[in-house]
Amino acid sequence: MEVKQRGNVLGHTLILFIYKIFGYGFVSFILNFVAIYYFFFTPSVRKNLFSYYEAIGIPLSNKNYFLHLKMFAFSILDRFISRIKPDEFTFCIYNSEVVDNLNKDGGILLLSHVGSWASAAHCLENELPHMNVVMKENTTKSIKKFEQTKQRKNESNVTIIDLSQGAIASNIQIANALMNNEVVAMMADRYVDEKQKIKVHFLGKEAYINKAPFEIAKRIKKPLTTIFVMNYSAKKYELKLQIVEAGTVEEMAQSYINILENIVKLYPNQWYNMYDFFKEVKN
Repeated sequence: MEVKQRGNVLGHTLILFIYKIFGYGFVSFILNFVAIYYFFFTPSVRKNLFSYYEAIGIPLSNKNYFLHLKMFAFSILDRFISRIKPDEFTFCIYNSEVVDNLNKDGGILLLSHVGSWASAAHCLENELPHMNVVMKENTTKSIKKFEQTKQRKNESNVTIIDLSQGAIASNIQIANALMNNEVVAMMADRYVDEKQKIKVHFLGKEAYINKAPFEIAKRIKKPLTTIFVMNYSAKKYELKLQIVEAGTVEEMAQSYINILENIVKLYPNQWYNMYDFFKEVKN
């Protein structure tokens, strides 16, 4: 599954320039206009979000759509700011004992396109374990280069295992990390390989998610942990972790999606799968 990368280097550079001169508060004001732009010029996003809002039982009004776009803009802004000035942010960590277990024994961390896990990874180097993040690097070359120039010199909490390098190479890296009791973080809510998808029941509808992390956990008997980093105020996030109960591949996948369902009901406008999540299983 390919998902279009939105945004461009010029826009990111301009926002960061404004931030350095005028501060976070003024950038927050500017983001209203960014959201207004996408409100009028990305009708496909609104169309794609309709099924999600219908499933969650909230009307996709103009106000709700605007706030959704604005939250998405904030998540991107915070991802960049957290690289260069992590002290700007506050994180409330729930279930810290789960973090202790990850630091000790490693395991599989289930990421989702909800909230802003990347900001936490940048800011909480001392609290969170090193993450080997498995993902298909589909960021445009220009944005990727821009992100790399904004990294802090001491940033070492995230290593990317790029699926684009091929299944054999990525699988070897995943296996090595897990055997060394490291944390392997995988995107669970979005699959990139048609052969690695599994059907689940989400918000009263059927949808497909990534089967791979649940198969790996079953095969090598490593624990699965969900992590959600949710914004509750400007520059303030709640970090929620929960262990997924062991079971069959299907049971673990459904257990994960049940946890995700509870999260999006609390934070409906921090859902950043900007495509029709249920389209492929429509009758």
